[in-house]
Amino acid sequence: MPQNLRQWNLRLLTAFAAVLALSFIPALIAQDPLTSPAVLRVGQRLACRCGGCRNSVGTCPMIHCEFGDPMRQRIFKMTQAGMSDDEIVNTIVREDGIVALAAPPASGWGLFTWVMPGIALVIGFFVYSAYVRRHRKAPEQMTASEQAVLDRFSSQIDRELGEDGEVPQK
Repeated sequence: MPQNLRQWNLRLLTAFAAVLALSFIPALIAQDPLTSPAVLRVGQRLACRCGGCRNSVGTCPMIHCEFGDPMRQRIFKMTQAGMSDDEIVNTIVREDGIVALAAPPASGWGLFTWVMPGIALVIGFFVYSAYVRRHRKAPEQMTASEQAVLDRFSSQIDRELGEDGEVPQK
């Protein structure tokens, strides 16, 4: 039985190594032009609007994405035509609108979208602190028994630490 188990493990290991080696062959044979560095670089700046993800065109993880694949093909054709990254992005924004961008521009209303989270945090802090100050209760008075327990432990702490507040050395 152990001999059969060894043979089985060896076959399983061989099959795993073969599948692993075969999975790298497509990457070694041909590079997909839609995943070229130029296409992915421009795709990082454009939003994927397929509805299934919140990524950029360059990082959309969906296989055969209904929006990402055609957009990557469009970007590839524009790069083949000799257009620069900025020209490609500007052309797509001109045709599709500002929603084509993955991040809002840092000017005009786009600047407002970058600044608004910080403003909201500051306003929230002031609203919260005003609420806490308004609804703060006065501390309750200690009962005689609670005061006696506190005095007892306080005097014990003073004895253990010594009068000068330092821990005695043993």
